[in-house]
Amino acid sequence: MPAVPGDEPPAGGPPGALTGVRVLDFTWSVLGPTVTRALTSFGAEVIKVEWPKRADPMRTTMYRAGEERKGLDNGPFFHNLNTGKRSLTLDVRSSRGMEIIRRLIGVSDVVIESFSSQVFRSWGLDYDELRRINPRIVYVSASGFGHSGPYETYDTWGPTAQAFNGLTSVSGLPGHPPAGWGWSYMDVAGGAMATVATLAAIHHQVATGEGQYVDVSQVEAGLSLTGPSVLDENAGRERRGGETSPPGNRAATGGSTPVYGYRGEWGAPYGAYPTLGGGHNDYCVICVLTDAEWVALREEMGRPAWALDPSLDTADGRVEQQDALDERIAAWTGSHDKYELMRTLQGAGIRCGAVQSAEDRTEHDPQLAHRGVFPVLDHPSLGEHRFEATPIRMSETDRVTPPSWPLLGRDNEYVLRDLLGMSEEEVRELDRDGLTWPADLPRDVTVSRSLW
Repeated sequence: MPAVPGDEPPAGGPPGALTGVRVLDFTWSVLGPTVTRALTSFGAEVIKVEWPKRADPMRTTMYRAGEERKGLDNGPFFHNLNTGKRSLTLDVRSSRGMEIIRRLIGVSDVVIESFSSQVFRSWGLDYDELRRINPRIVYVSASGFGHSGPYETYDTWGPTAQAFNGLTSVSGLPGHPPAGWGWSYMDVAGGAMATVATLAAIHHQVATGEGQYVDVSQVEAGLSLTGPSVLDENAGRERRGGETSPPGNRAATGGSTPVYGYRGEWGAPYGAYPTLGGGHNDYCVICVLTDAEWVALREEMGRPAWALDPSLDTADGRVEQQDALDERIAAWTGSHDKYELMRTLQGAGIRCGAVQSAEDRTEHDPQLAHRGVFPVLDHPSLGEHRFEATPIRMSETDRVTPPSWPLLGRDNEYVLRDLLGMSEEEVRELDRDGLTWPADLPRDVTVSRSLW
């Protein structure tokens, strides 16, 4: 069996709100693992099922800079998504492999997958069959369009789901086509919504002893985030004096009546402005939503002559001159450190925040450090590395970030012997027959084109 010397299977950690809940995890990429990662944070035992030749592609995504050996167990991105889970490697397309899966379903509380709608059905594991095996099972499917309707067979990624539900159209600069989102936002947001649905089903299961089917659609999960744009279209509103493109970093307005704003007032200046350093993250966001805040900003800038123009004393005047206003404020912010500027303007009662890179957030953000959002854990292949904790705190059953990861096949013996009661000889036979590890694949797998 594959193993990492000196690395023992997870012991479970302190009791959590979900201690005693066992999850059989067939998810991959980001959407599904976001759900099961949250469940591990509160004590659930999550068993990730994979086949090394068709392993989760996130295992081979985003290695550390300078990494020479690119294997299936040393990808930081994958292990951040899967902290706390166990690993079972099994050929589920074989009859013996499927028999084992059915036995595991019988001793599990939740089965979750994030495949297209046809995969589990082709395995003979639709919800009717799952509850025949285990009447109290909670079955969660997380996919782009859900598992019903005319689009159910369509495959999606986060970016395509975002385009389909309209989120892509609301991101961009004025006068330009929509820019979309630079990250698979719907994988994360859809995963968060699917987590809530899964917890609701587990609550129902505990209260009644009944399972149920939870069918999550990424596209639908994002529709609620497009509400203001849908309202504008349905109400026939125009944004920012007739422009129909996204408002970019500015507050959106419509003619003489504000569409968005604070207490009915427009926002100007309102945007992200360059700061000292000139790098791609050296920006500071400034949002002036009242005339009093404009006066305060003018004082902090040293009352330059251009800022004393009476036409800038009102929101209407500032909105009409946004382009010139932005240029002048950018010239001023460009000589200031973004954090220094943030503290100074916040102290004057002006909404201001530094634009932060991933390094800024993980290494320098005092609030996130206080909340313990990025703990340092010792990974058997990566060494000491920052991982992301679930952003929830609870007084009685607080989150944990278990220092364990689903290294391929590490928990095979635990699952097969301890959970299913197989003998040592039976486990060895499965291994010899290539059912728990491909016979033609080395145990110490490095990634190559031939593998993928």
